[in-house]
Amino acid sequence: MIKDKLKAASIHLAISAFILAAFLLIVFSIWYPAPFADISGLNNLLAVLIGVDLILGPLLTFIIFKRNKSTLKFDLSVIASIQLVALIYGSFTIYQGHPAYVVYAIDRFELISAKEALPERAQHEEFKISKLSTPKLAYAKRPEDSDTRNKLLFEVLSGLPDLERRPEYYEPFDQFAGEVLKQGLTPQQFSSNPENQQKLSAFLEKYGKSAADYAYLPLIGKEKDVLWVWDRTNAKPVGTLDISPWQLPKVAANR
Repeated sequence: MIKDKLKAASIHLAISAFILAAFLLIVFSIWYPAPFADISGLNNLLAVLIGVDLILGPLLTFIIFKRNKSTLKFDLSVIASIQLVALIYGSFTIYQGHPAYVVYAIDRFELISAKEALPERAQHEEFKISKLSTPKLAYAKRPEDSDTRNKLLFEVLSGLPDLERRPEYYEPFDQFAGEVLKQGLTPQQFSSNPENQQKLSAFLEKYGKSAADYAYLPLIGKEKDVLWVWDRTNAKPVGTLDISPWQLPKVAANR
């Protein structure tokens, strides 16, 4: 009896693990590449999904499994249905929350979720993306003429989306990368705090180079805000520092 139960639960666990692993591969390689999963509040949702699919499902199979039970097929189908509903709901929620755009606006990077994104309004073809795709980096350029700037300001004050949520103002990030990195924080602006200095030292030990070789830019997430570290030499992101930008005088003053 116990042997049959263990075998059934093990098979259930293996099937569930395979399906979940395939889904997580999509999540972490396409929708939430590093560093976006950690700052987007994804971990809590994944914990529920994993709990239902890898723990609750096989456990229920172990409890109800009895080889000659007349309602066995029905019971197993109910368990499978519960798992399927949980997977569909979790997948849709994760999809809606994943960043479709990562937009630099004014002095920070912001994540624009698939639920918020309006790719059909983009002026450049490269920003007319599928919401199923990996996050697209963009630079939100403020209108140059005062009339348009004032119009945008009044619209924002009346409750309409701000600059970073308007794809019509998106420009290719590479064209402005140099300008963005110049706005980055220097290590002197945050490393006077011993805890921050320790985090910076650990980062440099992992990635090499000197602290001055990197630009440190605010990255705003749903779960937490961090400093996104970019290599000043090649204008590529390297990693993050778990330091809230709003603890720093220069950034807090512009908030």
